[in-house]
Amino acid sequence: MEDSRLETHPDLLDPDWRKRAERDARLGAKKDLKRRRKQRPRRRFRMSRRLIVVLFLVLTVGLLGAAAIVVQQMRGSSVPDAGQPPKAAPVRTGVDLTRPYDRTPAATWAEGIAGITVPPGQDIGGFTAVEVDAAYRKVTEAIAATRLGSRALQDHDGSELLALLTPNERARLEPTLTSAPTVEKGKYLTLIGPNRLLPQPPRMTGSLTAKPGREGELIIHASYATAYAFDARPSEAKSPSDIVPFVRDEQDYVIRKAPPFAKADAGLSFGDSAGFTSRMACDAIKTGVLAPQYADKSGPGYGVPDGDEAATYDPTKPLPTRDTCR
Repeated sequence: MEDSRLETHPDLLDPDWRKRAERDARLGAKKDLKRRRKQRPRRRFRMSRRLIVVLFLVLTVGLLGAAAIVVQQMRGSSVPDAGQPPKAAPVRTGVDLTRPYDRTPAATWAEGIAGITVPPGQDIGGFTAVEVDAAYRKVTEAIAATRLGSRALQDHDGSELLALLTPNERARLEPTLTSAPTVEKGKYLTLIGPNRLLPQPPRMTGSLTAKPGREGELIIHASYATAYAFDARPSEAKSPSDIVPFVRDEQDYVIRKAPPFAKADAGLSFGDSAGFTSRMACDAIKTGVLAPQYADKSGPGYGVPDGDEAATYDPTKPLPTRDTCR
């Protein structure tokens, strides 16, 4: 009954109304479809934008971290910015007892007598090139006995040096070189006290030169410096200068022939000399014994040379005249 009444409703029988109703229905359906289409892309866009922001932040953080690592690695070799003052290099402290000469003037010196440059022999005065060569060898032996000899360093024994001298020179120096440590004995030999040396050999730099003396006499001048490395506990040494003292020598050695000289004077004798010791313990050196600077009870600053320290130990430079134990 209800369906039949709807079919016979006046509005449904009106052609114009039916056209309007169908048009309105189509428009409504289109609007509804557009609304659904707009809603779906908008939701997808909001999700995509959030995802993009998150990805951007992650990538930014990653790039900044990588850049920081690269800058840190390249900082040592990069040129400082013109607007920024260069930063001071960190100061190295402490002592490496396996490399005691590092950061000292002796860092590049050779071990032992190899640091002394010996020129080739040539005829000088009444001495042939062969005799000059032999004289150079004799002098290097004397230097080794004086500054490197184990008997002198460990036992204060001067017999090794005495054996190289002429009979008359040996008799003159024997009382000094066989005595207990004294300042006079310390001029001829390096004497080590209770502070022991490291097993690192002393280092040397210098050279020999020769010139004629009187008839039958050859003078060989040795200009050299020697560095010694002492053992130490960590609390005793803050820098290499605390454990490495230096001995600078300007020494003439005289080689004489017989004749014209007597046999007792033929051979090697000492001539004029001058010396300079620094970075040592002043208390010890005043007794003729070499000790490291940290062992000094006199106070800080003693035993330190004035001016350019590298020049102080350079045998080509003038010998300092001011005593470091002032």
